[in-house]
Amino acid sequence: MRLVRRLTVAFALSGALCALSLYAQPAEPENTGEESRYFEGAPERGAGANETPDATPPADEDGAARPESAAGDAPGPVAPSAAEREAARTASDETRPAYGAPPLDANGRPRPLTIEETIRLVLDNNNLVRIRQLEILKSDTQLLKDEARYSPVLEGGYQSRDTTDKPYPGYLSQGNVTDTDRLYAKYKQLFITGTYFELQASDSRLDTNRNEGNIFNTIAGSGGDPLRPARPLHEGALTIVLQQELLRNAFGANQARLNEIYRNQAAIDRQNLIYDLTRLVVQTMVDYWALSIAEENVRSSEELLRNTRNVRAITIQKRGIGLAESFEVNQWNALASAAQIRLDQSQLERNNRRRQLLRTMNLAPELPLTGAANLPSDPPGSYDVDADVERAYNTRPDFRSIRLQMANARKAYEISENQLLPSVTVGGSYSSRDYGRHANTSWNDVPNGRYPDLSLQFKVEYPLWNEDARVEARNARISLRQLSIQETELRRQIRDEIVEGQESIKAAYSALQNARIALDETRRFYEGLVFRYRQGRFTAVAVKEALDSLVNARQSTNEAVINYNIALVRYDLTRNIIFEKYGVDIESVIDRVQGDQEAYDPDRP
Repeated sequence: MRLVRRLTVAFALSGALCALSLYAQPAEPENTGEESRYFEGAPERGAGANETPDATPPADEDGAARPESAAGDAPGPVAPSAAEREAARTASDETRPAYGAPPLDANGRPRPLTIEETIRLVLDNNNLVRIRQLEILKSDTQLLKDEARYSPVLEGGYQSRDTTDKPYPGYLSQGNVTDTDRLYAKYKQLFITGTYFELQASDSRLDTNRNEGNIFNTIAGSGGDPLRPARPLHEGALTIVLQQELLRNAFGANQARLNEIYRNQAAIDRQNLIYDLTRLVVQTMVDYWALSIAEENVRSSEELLRNTRNVRAITIQKRGIGLAESFEVNQWNALASAAQIRLDQSQLERNNRRRQLLRTMNLAPELPLTGAANLPSDPPGSYDVDADVERAYNTRPDFRSIRLQMANARKAYEISENQLLPSVTVGGSYSSRDYGRHANTSWNDVPNGRYPDLSLQFKVEYPLWNEDARVEARNARISLRQLSIQETELRRQIRDEIVEGQESIKAAYSALQNARIALDETRRFYEGLVFRYRQGRFTAVAVKEALDSLVNARQSTNEAVINYNIALVRYDLTRNIIFEKYGVDIESVIDRVQGDQEAYDPDRP
């Protein structure tokens, strides 16, 4: 019994020591995968001074490892192995979002963007642009599916048939049991011209019990050997088949029109993408300049709060010498609180606009992107309305798209009219044959054409009361007329947009000049009023109104600069010179994703 108790105590002590040794090993901090590289060249968070070393227990002053304190006697978790940590880091890198890289200044901080850089960031990083680029790769789907009908086809097969008829008088000469086997291989193709071609090689085996009831015929059919049955008959043949439609789809006329419709539809999708990308770029510019307005609003709110506190301090000084009342200080306290509220709201609006812009450019959400710095405010040049209108007619994607739609409607109308005609088909086949008792001897005379089989076919088909074709023809005429009206309307709309764009530029520049004059005059008025207010000549209400006017004038001037540049870029959008003006090859931008898609592996995240 004592031996049993000693063994029990020894096992208990060894188990406790094992548990303590496991608990003493500190665990590696879990990699949650939330750390991200926001742009190329930036160090990964967690590296350097903040990097957590591998699982190494802390040491005492003498260098000995020190176990971490534990609550209770429960053992701690086992530290992951090096392979597990490496796998966790790899998984984190694969799931880390890939953000674009903005231009940086000398200090490594994002600097204000130029118009060219804004366009580049949108076209390079925007997720909607990537989706539409991939969508363009599928624009030729209908064309490729339709052309697949004209791919050559190889066909091969085997057919077998056994027939047993009821015996009747005289069946010995005809036979009532027939065994037929057929082995064939063919090449066939339908051409875009409406021509059908087929080349077929076949071997047919025919075996019957004809005359097998007569012992003499049986011996003769077996080659003189009465123990062998009559041999079957093999027929080898090489057959050529040709067919051609002569009227409804004469030599593929309808198919050629249909292929042209598919090509035009792919071009329409491409033009629509160019137009959408242009509008996205312009909208991003407007959003970027709106961020600049929001930042200026923050600066104006800060100045308003600072000046309000300054006037409040002056009012407190005047109260000390009897030139102001205590309730005037209460008024300025309330105005300072209102200015603080305005500052908080302007900061919130700035942050919201910044996040929206970063999402559009697919940049890191915490990136401290700042608004535009020096926007041009030079006087507008001279514009030629007729030249700009003609250029817009020739280059604008929406106008090109409607012209392609009209071409498709014209082709659809021609196809529908052609469908009302009868189908006239002419065709024929030629077969060179030979016979033998074995398959290898049934092709001896096939190349010689000794036993030909020739057939001709002429067929006319016309469906009565073909309402489907009539409805298609009617709808095609209606669509053609609708698109003609839309083209006329779009022509007028483009001309009006050109004229309105020029007028907007002139009005925006005039507003900018007046805003600058108003800002200068308001600043002088405010500075003089504050100087006299210190002398007790004006009331706090007058100072407050002058301060509000100065803040509003500053904000109006900044908005006038932004609105002037918005008018300029929208006029470039109307003339469709955005990408040309800033040196962007939009065709290469659309096509560059094709190589990446070919290397894309759906099984990888």
